Amino acid sequence: MPRPGVSDPYRTRARAEGYVARAVYKLKAMDGKYRLFQPGQRVLDLGCAPGSWLQYLASRVGPTGVVVGVDLTPLAVPVAPPVYFVSGDLSALDPEAVTAISPDFDAVVSDLAPRTTGIREVDQQRSLDLARTAWDWARKLLRPGGHFLAKVFEGPGVEALAGELKAAFRVCRRVKPPGSRPASKEIYLLAMNRKEK
Repeated sequence: MPRPGVSDPYRTRARAEGYVARAVYKLKAMDGKYRLFQPGQRVLDLGCAPGSWLQYLASRVGPTGVVVGVDLTPLAVPVAPPVYFVSGDLSALDPEAVTAISPDFDAVVSDLAPRTTGIREVDQQRSLDLARTAWDWARKLLRPGGHFLAKVFEGPGVEALAGELKAAFRVCRRVKPPGSRPASKEIYLLAMNRKEK
């Protein structure tokens, strides 16, 4: 969080541009650099509340695409096709709640973050667990050639997860987009062009 009395330019910009959260600029920057999303694509957004990524993804895939968001927390934005919202806990949710909307996806993105405790090791492990949950979903629902993007806090176990992604995709990168706060340990694992199973 910015210090009291210090304005956050990303938050100010998000308000001005009609986005519900500053996190949208992280996704926007990564898409701008790597060209992840195209009109007509089907995208699964895990941990989508309050909804700024859904807002951006809808603008990228357009009316011929589909965006499905999943979260335990209600959205701060209304959704209508091509955007759909599924309420639930990813660790317990029946995949059919998602596959009923789209049987597979061109991209799976995750901005899942744990409720932080302030204990670095605990927070990092919880973050890694969430990134692995997202990867479990992507393993089932991401089509060959598709992309996977997941937030994770740097620390033990991240290298092993990156290794799994390198084996399953043609390209895997660690990305820290401009919207991430410099002091934050968060990075994104970006895996592009899933290999044939």
